[in-house]
Amino acid sequence: MSKKKACMRAYHEMEERYAMLEIKYFNEEQSKEINSVVTKAIKHFEVSPDIMIEHDDDNNDEGVFILEFHDDYDKESGAFFESIIKELNIDKCSID
Repeated sequence: MSKKKACMRAYHEMEERYAMLEIKYFNEEQSKEINSVVTKAIKHFEVSPDIMIEHDDDNNDEGVFILEFHDDYDKESGAFFESIIKELNIDKCSID
């Protein structure tokens, strides 16, 4: 019996000039894929978001990849986040 692969999950938050995207991953393969897609998007959009990676204390293969813009006056984050979500084939994004 094979173990079902968990899908990445995205959470988005935006307030005034602050924008944040969290992507929950469940294995090392997903973590590497997120890193690759984000690196490519940063080069393409020429942006510099704050990046944090928080590993699950109980399972090092799981964690959250966090991208933040603290002064997104020109709303650069929208197209950037959208391209990442699309490239990762995330079909739903929770909004806080």
